[in-house]
Amino acid sequence: MAIDLDTAIPAVIIKVGGLVDQPEQFTVEAKKAAAMLGEEALPLFPRYFFGTELQKPESLAGKYEGLGDWLHIQQDAIFEIIYNYRKKAIPMLYEVAFGVYDWTQYKAVRILTRLAREGVQTEQIVDDIISHVDDFRYEAQMPTFYFLSGLTGNKKVATLLQRHFLENLEYDPIDAFDIFENLYRCSPDVARRHADFLKAIARGEGLEGRSPLLDGAIGTTDENGKQEYHWPGDEPVEEHHQLRAAIFYYQLNSQDEEVNRLLDQWEVSHPEENVRSYIGKLRGEGQGES
Repeated sequence: MAIDLDTAIPAVIIKVGGLVDQPEQFTVEAKKAAAMLGEEALPLFPRYFFGTELQKPESLAGKYEGLGDWLHIQQDAIFEIIYNYRKKAIPMLYEVAFGVYDWTQYKAVRILTRLAREGVQTEQIVDDIISHVDDFRYEAQMPTFYFLSGLTGNKKVATLLQRHFLENLEYDPIDAFDIFENLYRCSPDVARRHADFLKAIARGEGLEGRSPLLDGAIGTTDENGKQEYHWPGDEPVEEHHQLRAAIFYYQLNSQDEEVNRLLDQWEVSHPEENVRSYIGKLRGEGQGES
C-alpha cells in the first residue's frame, strides 16, 4: 500500500523531533523514517522547514518554550532524516545551501560537510562550498567555517580558513579568533604560524571599547539601572576574550613568559572565582605534563 506522504512526513518530523533530548534514539528514528518514507519524500521536505502547524509533542512539554525553539528542532529533525538519503540527498541540499539565505542554509551545509567527512563526494562538496561561501551572509558563513573545519587535514579548507582569518584580522579580531580556532581544528600546523596574534588579544589589543553584546553576551539591567552582561554557558565576563586567547596560547606553549605573567595575575586577582580555579587547575595539569 502506498504511503500518504502528506500525512506521514509531518508525523515522522514530530516523532523524530520529540527525541531531540535522546541523541541515540533521535538518530535511529531518523534513519527509520527515511527508509519508511522513501526517496519520493525528498523534494517535499522543504515545505515543512517553517511548518508552524506542526505541534510540539507531549514528550517535550514544558521545554523549548522560547521563540523559534520548536521550529529549530523541527528543522534539525528534517535534516537528520535527509542525511540518511546520503548521496541522493545532495542535489536537494545544494538547493538549500546555495540558495537564498534563511535559517536552513547553514543546516544544509552542516549535512553536506558531514557527508563529505564520511567520504561521500568529498572533493566535489568541498569545492562547491568553497566556491559559494564568500557570498554567504555572516550568519551562515561563520557556522560554515566551523563545519568545514571538521574536514581535518583538508588543504583546500585550511587555505580558505587561513584567508578569512587574515582578512578578518584587518577589521574584527574576535571573528578572526573564532576562525583561527576553526583553522587550528582543521590544520594545527598552519594555524601555529599565526599563533602570536593570540598574545595580542590576550593583552587586549584591538578590544578597546568593544561591547560584549557584539560577541554574543546577554545584557541585563539591574535594579539600579546598571547594565550587566553574562555569557551563555557561564563563561567569564571580565576580560572574556583576553582569557580565551591566553588560555589557548598556553595550551600551545605553556612555557611562554608573557602569557604566564597574564595568567599569574588572573589566577590571583580575577573577580570571578571559577576563572581563578580554572586557571590554577589548567596550569597544574600543564606542569604535570612538562
